[in-house]
Amino acid sequence: MKNVYSYILLVITSFLLFSVNLMAENINYSYVPKKVYEKQVFPISFLTNIQNSKKIKFEFYGDKKPVLDKPVIIKNGSKVFYTFYFKASGKLFSIPKIVVTINGKKEKLLGVKIPIKKLPKSKNFSGVIASGLKIKNHQVSVYDEKTNLIAISLEAHDANLEDIYIPSALKDGVENAKREGSKMEINYYIVLPAEDGVLTFTYFDTIKESFVEKTIPIIMQDASVAAQTDLNPKDDSFETLKKYVLIGLSVLFVVLFLWKKDFFYLVMAVISSAVLLTFYTPLATVCVKEGSPLYIIPTSNSTTSIHIDRRYKTTKLAERNDFVKIEYTNGTIGWIKHEDLCED
Repeated sequence: MKNVYSYILLVITSFLLFSVNLMAENINYSYVPKKVYEKQVFPISFLTNIQNSKKIKFEFYGDKKPVLDKPVIIKNGSKVFYTFYFKASGKLFSIPKIVVTINGKKEKLLGVKIPIKKLPKSKNFSGVIASGLKIKNHQVSVYDEKTNLIAISLEAHDANLEDIYIPSALKDGVENAKREGSKMEINYYIVLPAEDGVLTFTYFDTIKESFVEKTIPIIMQDASVAAQTDLNPKDDSFETLKKYVLIGLSVLFVVLFLWKKDFFYLVMAVISSAVLLTFYTPLATVCVKEGSPLYIIPTSNSTTSIHIDRRYKTTKLAERNDFVKIEYTNGTIGWIKHEDLCED
């Protein structure tokens, strides 16, 4: 009988401890998802009546930390909601315990355990799990003779946009990833074959609980800042014709000047000769340091396509701000920072 009494006492004590941990004096859980998907970014919310956020501090034990240090704070009358965002990994999302310091006093909440599910397979799945993904804008430009570069600006909520990968990509990269509360924005660069007329991918929408397809038409726009615009004139099929036309005009104006003795023809001969020299003077060469990154577009936050594997001399194709456009091996063209050029 004594053993039975001890067992009942132990059960009651455990229940009381559990209740205290789960429902602390000044704070408790407001929202914890019942399940999440692998690599999903999801919220866990807490409810309190403490209005001054400086008097409250959260500590999450274990290896699962919020993707942002600061919570999203929403006040509704006397209630205050603190929301942190986490990213799911492994087979079980687990935080052993959470300690909240309020006005210098520590209160402990029971940890959380959330099962992690795997998504079913989907054609053209980009790896993105989000709600309300939007394509804010995109731009298509020439990357090289056989490929195009598509720059895409994306926005979504509760999203893992940093994991985006489109299977058809020859090259790709993520830049300018910004996360603010539930909203995330990125710039995504992808290189595709020039014959592709459309880019199609899917993402998993956590609100709809289904895959959603997105389509981007690959239509050439202003390519003035593209990595492969202003290519070496030797690639222009009309170069030979233009060259001989300019030579012919120069000779014609010289002959007319000698015949008519009219300085107008001399001026025209000088102009056509100057144009000819401008177009066909050999391009300057530059030396690139070993290990220098070759950027897709001439911006400091551009995706790096490759690194120069040796000290390399090549033709300078163009120049924009602090970047010089060069052609590397196998016809690869990109932009090098001035600081990565050799002295000689």
